[in-house]
Amino acid sequence: MLVSVSDLSKYMDIRFSNRQEEAAEFVLEGLQSELESYLRRPVEPTVFEETYVLESNHTGVPMSSFFTNESSASTDTVSMVSYMQPPQTVYLRNSPVIEVEEVTLRQQGSTTAATLTDGIDYVVRRYGIDVFRGFANDVITVSYTAGLAGEGIKVFKLMLLRAATREMQNMHDDVVGIKDLETRNVAPLETGFLEKELLAVKRWRRSRVA
Repeated sequence: MLVSVSDLSKYMDIRFSNRQEEAAEFVLEGLQSELESYLRRPVEPTVFEETYVLESNHTGVPMSSFFTNESSASTDTVSMVSYMQPPQTVYLRNSPVIEVEEVTLRQQGSTTAATLTDGIDYVVRRYGIDVFRGFANDVITVSYTAGLAGEGIKVFKLMLLRAATREMQNMHDDVVGIKDLETRNVAPLETGFLEKELLAVKRWRRSRVA
């Protein structure tokens, strides 16, 4: 996680009990998941493995005109048109892609998969890979690391600390109120992220989800 229970304890300047530490861990995990759902991407580098089936609506691109007349002294001939197969783009669910560890291709009807070579069989983009091998309905499996540089984007950590502090403060006020057997005149703090906090990180939000 981007923020640890120890980080939260230092930020709030209090010592948690064992139960409070467990509760703080739940809160931090939930808030990071909420932030990642809003940004539509991981906030720190994470390893993923995804499987895709190559599409069947892929057509070749002619490398020359359809009719090329080659004249000679005795006869006129029409040359054949050659086609180039452009790569298929596999859009990965998480971005930006930091590193692709392995790409395998299993042909339709086969039980074994071949490992593809970076730079020859595929190239890596920030949003996925371009695959130069394979045909319709072949299965591509990609193991890769993707995510934002969470440790380097200080506002993420600050957002998580602020939101977690509000959650823990509400929890503390509720528990103390029950122990005192009386209503505490403390207005509950808003939970989750504030709208202005989300606006501050909107530029890191993924605009397209494949």
